[in-house]
Amino acid sequence: MRKAWRFERQLKRFRALIFALSLTLFAISTQAQQPSSVSPQAIGMASPTPIPQDSKGLRRIHAIRTADPIKIDGLLDEPAWSSAQPATDFLQQQPNEGAPASERTEVRVLFDDKNIYFGIRAFDSDPKHINARELVRDADFSNDDIIAIVLDTYHDRRNGFRFVVNPLGTQQDALITDEGRDINITWNGAWVSAGRIDDKGFTVEIEIPLTTLRFKEGIESWGLNVSRVIRRKNELSLWTSWQRSFGLERVSQAGELSGVEEIRRRRLREIKPYASGEWREGVPLIGKNGLDAGVRGNIGIEVAKLGITPSLTAEFTRQSRLWSGGSRRSDRQSLAILCLPP
Repeated sequence: MRKAWRFERQLKRFRALIFALSLTLFAISTQAQQPSSVSPQAIGMASPTPIPQDSKGLRRIHAIRTADPIKIDGLLDEPAWSSAQPATDFLQQQPNEGAPASERTEVRVLFDDKNIYFGIRAFDSDPKHINARELVRDADFSNDDIIAIVLDTYHDRRNGFRFVVNPLGTQQDALITDEGRDINITWNGAWVSAGRIDDKGFTVEIEIPLTTLRFKEGIESWGLNVSRVIRRKNELSLWTSWQRSFGLERVSQAGELSGVEEIRRRRLREIKPYASGEWREGVPLIGKNGLDAGVRGNIGIEVAKLGITPSLTAEFTRQSRLWSGGSRRSDRQSLAILCLPP
């Protein structure tokens, strides 16, 4: 009887010990599942930098009017650039969707009575490996780092102009229609760009004449988006519209460029004359015996453009051919009225 009593007493103690141990393990597991209240700063992590947005949640920068001349040399050394607010804090579309860009990019905008200017500082931690080879306009830049700018100058959130440059300032441009469903890469606008690579990365300056653009006067803002490709990292980052389901040509997702209500439209006036000549000797005559000899010249107007309205442009061409001594002459001329989509 005494042994049975001792055994029962030890069994009760063992059960109590198991119960206490179970309660302890349950309390530990419950505490581990609760979210930590320790701030990122307390463990040495930097808090995320807030993305600048307006009250509607759109990213926005302000274009600054400048009275000082801007020299397009890729240096960004004019004082006006430092007064302009930059578009920055780009986010990746590739390879890590939504992650901050691995290299900082700053884009500033100025304008005067004749042009709108873009100043780009693309920082790079390894500038010796920046890819910049193309020197031919409208190349596809398949192996180059690039900066691309989209301007929605009517702010209709559907159509826009696209301007692309590599670190050397080589250009590519296009017209975007219906949010990128149609991209006209044959369009060639008149604009100037220059780029330089330095120990911080590269810089690019862009000058776009207001006559190159079509826009509505007096509206408060234009649509704006900017993208950057770092080729060696296979990285594509954007100022806005960085989601893979959107992209640069999704004009409706662009940010805003304010301050443009001061920009006034200028009437397009463009004339491109030309002249060429050659000496001919011993060339068989066509339709008769003998050889032709003498000077042949071509003079004329390659194209003359006159803007009638923002969406209506008249084009005129004229060609004159002169042979030696003016003995023979022929003239050709044409006039075209082009209606461009608003």
